[in-house]
Amino acid sequence: MLGIFKNKKFRALPILMSMCIIAVTFFMNCPTVWADDEDESDSSWEESDDSAMLATDSDPEAYDLSLDYDFESFLDGQGFPESYRGFLRDLHASHPSWTFYSVQTGIDWYDLVENERNKAGQVKNLVYCSSYEPNYNWRSTEVGYDYDTNTWYPYDGTTWYAASNDIVRYYLDPRTYLYEGYIFCFESLSYQEGMQNRSGVEAILSGSFMYDAYPPGEWQLYSEIIMDAAAESGASPYHLASRMKQEMGNEMGVAASGDSSSYPGIYNYFNIGAVDTPSGSAVYNGLSWAASDGSYGRPWDSPWKSIVGGAEFLAQSYISCGQDTLYTQKFNVTNTSCLFYHQYMSNIQAPANEGYSQYRAYAANGLLDSSIVFKIPVYENMPDYPVSKPSESGTPNDYLAYLSIDGYSLTPSFRSDVVDYSLIVDESVSSINISAAAAAGSSNVNGTGNISLYEGTNKLVVSVTSDTGSVRNYNITVVRGSGGSPGGSNAPSGGRGDINGDGKISALDIVKIQRLIVGIDEKTDAIFSVADVNGDGKISALDIVKIQRHIVGLETID
Repeated sequence: MLGIFKNKKFRALPILMSMCIIAVTFFMNCPTVWADDEDESDSSWEESDDSAMLATDSDPEAYDLSLDYDFESFLDGQGFPESYRGFLRDLHASHPSWTFYSVQTGIDWYDLVENERNKAGQVKNLVYCSSYEPNYNWRSTEVGYDYDTNTWYPYDGTTWYAASNDIVRYYLDPRTYLYEGYIFCFESLSYQEGMQNRSGVEAILSGSFMYDAYPPGEWQLYSEIIMDAAAESGASPYHLASRMKQEMGNEMGVAASGDSSSYPGIYNYFNIGAVDTPSGSAVYNGLSWAASDGSYGRPWDSPWKSIVGGAEFLAQSYISCGQDTLYTQKFNVTNTSCLFYHQYMSNIQAPANEGYSQYRAYAANGLLDSSIVFKIPVYENMPDYPVSKPSESGTPNDYLAYLSIDGYSLTPSFRSDVVDYSLIVDESVSSINISAAAAAGSSNVNGTGNISLYEGTNKLVVSVTSDTGSVRNYNITVVRGSGGSPGGSNAPSGGRGDINGDGKISALDIVKIQRLIVGIDEKTDAIFSVADVNGDGKISALDIVKIQRHIVGLETID
């Protein structure tokens, strides 16, 4: 589903899964909404530099508690954590007619993050990145990323990438949205007759091809059809309008025009069934779904059928299941039969974008002081403070692309994800030259160049510092004066028995074992692998006997 915010496309793709509709009823007159209780009884569209991100500099303690003891008592009854209350006091002071219900999910915050973060084979959250605003630090480095080449791979088209754990945590935190423009991602999405009207719908559609316009072949305006769809389905018309704008964007595409060469005359204004694909064919997947016979009045061979049928889909598949806010449609923490799945959007910023759109509709119609109900999730063991917004710039890549020592071979051979290495050099070698380069060109590398060596064991560190400040240390243990020879290595090419690395098994290797046994030389993993000649798991005189028998030809060490 495509929409425009800050002149950028945003995707919020539905995942068509088996219907997991359960009877979850939230009574607005009950003191607290318990999402996990089976027996519930109870201004204008701004284009600022960071419109899609939310403010974090408001003082949540600015509201004077003495002004409204009734509200304080209400917050107590709802069980809102103290870290929510400063924000809610500010909102209540500005809009005393608004009601904030807590949704006590019973979900541990850390379980929530673990289930919502992106993993291999389970990418739930995408972030929009363009060549103008690449947002490297909002992209995941756990999936869809190659550390060695510092390359990200998109998950839909060329601009939608897996979201990083930090940006997922930021948008999971309900406190991120507790500001006037964004609290509407918690607004109840049910239709409220008399409070939501066509002019509010037009305010949402402003700037798009649907504003004050007729769909192809229809005699009603888009806003009129949306109002009809809301009344018929029970879904908020403001929610339907903002979702359509989110999905369709400002300019008409094939899902709204009916001009698809593959599915002519088929419409899908909500992009239902539009599953992410690397080829970017999600819209056509949605049209395929809309063209098939089945539920919700399909095939959708007219704009009216698509809008009314899509509204019915949203109402039955999400709103009536307890996923009746923008937040819970993105992060399913209320539909207990399929927690963390059955999530409509993949765009991590969709709740903020659509919530702001609905706020705009209320503001344009002078309805901000109406009685509006918000349902705000609460989790167990939440951080004491709201999650901070990660910087969008920079890359967290703190890996090396290569690491080498002139004239020597490291053990083990270099791999970017291996950080411990060893090397033996002859006693005559007083220095070595270390070369290294970061996988990300903007990262800083320290510890390279000509390094002086002391006799015995030298612990060297090559560190990589990423743009975001993370540091990865590559550790090199260099032993000088343990029988190695210039140009050799501590991973002898001759294999087991060739302890000094000169390419042959001789009396010099017996001397090396003796030094290991008495503790003169360090027993590194690399040395152990070649000095444990008989394979009994230790270095002892039996290994010396094994070498002696090899030297005189009584047996052969493979």
